[in-house]
Amino acid sequence: MEAAALTKEILLVEDNKVMLMMMSQMLSSRGYQVVTAKHGLDALTQLDSHPNIQFVLSDWMMPELNGIELCYQLKSPKYNRYIFFVLLSGRDDKDSIVEGINAGADDFVAKDTNINELDARIKAGFRTLELHNQLVAKNIELDCAYATIKQDLESASELIQRMLPNQTSFMGAEINYTHIPSAQIGGDMLGCMQLDEEHIAIYLFDVAGHGVASALMSFSIQQSISSNSGTASNVKRKKDTDPFYSLIEPSEVISHLNQSYISQDQNNLYFTMVYAVLNTKSGLLSYSFAGHPPMIWLKKSEACCDFIEQDSFVAGMFDFAEYQTEQVQLKPGDRVFLYSDGITEAEDQQKNQFSELGLKQLVLALSNQPSDTQTDSIVTAVSAWCSAAQFDDDISLLALEWQGK
Repeated sequence: MEAAALTKEILLVEDNKVMLMMMSQMLSSRGYQVVTAKHGLDALTQLDSHPNIQFVLSDWMMPELNGIELCYQLKSPKYNRYIFFVLLSGRDDKDSIVEGINAGADDFVAKDTNINELDARIKAGFRTLELHNQLVAKNIELDCAYATIKQDLESASELIQRMLPNQTSFMGAEINYTHIPSAQIGGDMLGCMQLDEEHIAIYLFDVAGHGVASALMSFSIQQSISSNSGTASNVKRKKDTDPFYSLIEPSEVISHLNQSYISQDQNNLYFTMVYAVLNTKSGLLSYSFAGHPPMIWLKKSEACCDFIEQDSFVAGMFDFAEYQTEQVQLKPGDRVFLYSDGITEAEDQQKNQFSELGLKQLVLALSNQPSDTQTDSIVTAVSAWCSAAQFDDDISLLALEWQGK
């Protein structure tokens, strides 16, 4: 949107008829379109009738509404347009100039000023008006662009919400999660899927940074993992014998993603991740990490928590990175927690981070809560500890409980 062309229209306000006619003719001879008014109230009426006028040249001493009072009204934030206001007076003393400028006048000109000087000042005023109008037009463009971006980000946030797991109950296991996006769209994502009758997979990954690039990469990774179509997918391998597929090891899943996004990424983005597969009959949990914070293992029967962790490279950055699959044996009632660093790096008013140890202690403190409320309770407790209305980063927390055979 470009600023509208500025017309050379001037509203001349003067109660002296002779002076009004003389100045009107002088200004017209210099190419200006002059509209006249005999006092301040008349000037307001003329401005209503001429919405394109933005330049007012007004006498000081007038009946009905004088120049200072008119200036106050036209410079009020409530007035419907920007006006460049020049006070015209027979007085040329410093006190008068100070009074006029304090009222909001943009310039002060004595009536006996030479026409060439007056013309030069008027031209300078129109240049100021043109710059102002261009700035307003640019601000309107920015507002429109911001509104579009805001709408797009809201749509993206809704899309991310729709990508979160719908199924939370499985034969022998249950998952619960809490996902709270920050003000900026980010790259956190979590998920769960049934691989076959005896196995479910859970995962959580966090793309570095915020913004559209991170969100698009997060969406792409999510699609890569969740494309569990039949016997050929990123999490299953086709076989020629019954059952005609085998599950791909967690380390191989992450290794494949690592290689895929090294070649695809043009923005030097990377992501951390944990991918785990639970045998819902035996409680055996196989897992692999890509530079992600440790899982927290709540051992219900022992009333304690342990970290499950690996030293590993982030994904999407190093083509030489290797990943390992390891296993732990869960007991009935045990829960495993996957989370993003938005929780552990949350800060209080003194800039202290909540920390992984703090989260582990909080999980244990809330261990008696039902699994379907514990994740929300944890996030609520962290939020209260921060004393903040909104987290600075995305918050993702997923809890898997193995209920036994």
